[in-house]
Amino acid sequence: MKRLLVTTLLCIVPSTALAQAPVIGPATCEAERAVYEMTAPETDEVWRIGLVPSRNMASIASNLYLKLTTPQRDYWFTFSVSQGYSGISVFPVTDPYADGGPRDLLGPPFGTDPNGVTEPDILNALRFIALDGDLNADFEPPMSGDEAPPYIMLPEIGRALWYDAAAMTDDPSADRDPMPRGVFKRTACLVAPHRSAGP
Repeated sequence: MKRLLVTTLLCIVPSTALAQAPVIGPATCEAERAVYEMTAPETDEVWRIGLVPSRNMASIASNLYLKLTTPQRDYWFTFSVSQGYSGISVFPVTDPYADGGPRDLLGPPFGTDPNGVTEPDILNALRFIALDGDLNADFEPPMSGDEAPPYIMLPEIGRALWYDAAAMTDDPSADRDPMPRGVFKRTACLVAPHRSAGP
């Protein structure tokens, strides 16, 4: 009788454990379909972020481009991940939909543009932080197919657009582009992802 009881328990416990195991289902909104918005206090101006899939790897860190749309223009970025505690950065590139695909806008060692900005301080203005619903930071940049984080922060990008807007775009008319500090919130999920960009 004891053997029968032990055998029954051994059969039941694994089934119960499996039944209680978390189930990972499909993403509710893939990163490439997410729309993020931030509004300026007391104005109707909106800043938007979209994550655009690349035909190939946009960078070694991610197969997505980040598109920042301000009231003035669009800015395009690729993702970079530093070793150690440095975290995730976004590096400016030209429009990946343009003929020939994107090219770097920063100078070495961050990019390949010989006339681009080379000051190490620029990295401090290009931090990228993805936050989950509990405001925990993700340590990897988003990839196509990943569930879109609820929040995105570019904490110092406003400083870069104020002092170095011309370094963030190939638009010759770029000057100061004022942008408030704040958090981009996921506000919508597109029916279909953006058209793939890049060469």
